[in-house]
Amino acid sequence: MNLIEALQNIGLNEKEAKVYFALLKKNRGSAYWIAEESGLKKPTTYVILDDLIKKGLVYKVPREKKQLFVAKSPKEALALAEEKLATTKEALPELLALSEGDKPKPKTLFFEGLSGAKDNFRWQNRRMKDKEVLGFYAHSGDASPELVGFFLENMEDFKKNNCRTRGVVPEHPNLEVFRKTDAKYNRQLKTIPFDEYSANISIDIGDDFVSFFSFKDLQVTRIENKDIAATMRQIFEMVWKGRPEKPQGAEFAS
Repeated sequence: MNLIEALQNIGLNEKEAKVYFALLKKNRGSAYWIAEESGLKKPTTYVILDDLIKKGLVYKVPREKKQLFVAKSPKEALALAEEKLATTKEALPELLALSEGDKPKPKTLFFEGLSGAKDNFRWQNRRMKDKEVLGFYAHSGDASPELVGFFLENMEDFKKNNCRTRGVVPEHPNLEVFRKTDAKYNRQLKTIPFDEYSANISIDIGDDFVSFFSFKDLQVTRIENKDIAATMRQIFEMVWKGRPEKPQGAEFAS
């Protein structure tokens, strides 16, 4: 880490850090000299010096012919930063109360592209560790080879987190590769004839979230809301119990 970055870490922006650093090297200097030393334009330097004075890191030394500026010790700069941090920490409970309230506020998140989809599913795997995910799953006709590759990779992470799945899927040839590993990766599924169920959007239902994934558009919409998740889980159970197909894959204790 260079010294400019170190100064930015205590709350200065890049220009403020350059001006303060220039002054530290000479202890005091005119605005013209500081501008030359920091590589900033003189009008900008005056603005930055005023900001640093307000922050208590620089002060003026008036003289007859020209005005000089002096940098305070880096120890004082660090002490000021620590004081601000301490004040923020004191206010943290109130800030969290505003943010969270008594209950977590529902939120809707959007993920795009393959990297966004990966981020969502890795989050889901951690969120549902040792739990059961319910799902209405799609055929993979719209999935790119890269996405199919990620699905295969994600199975390992899913199993590592000891997650399990119950779901319904369309009967489709492009899903046969997945059906061969259902038992291995803790999936129990009912396969529904394609003319009755031909979804190209997958829905994952957790304890407090529901995710909708479009393979074709590589878009995930995740709704984090316990009530919506509970309703979707009830809908799933009605479908699951109402379908005559025998579950295939993993066997779970009832």
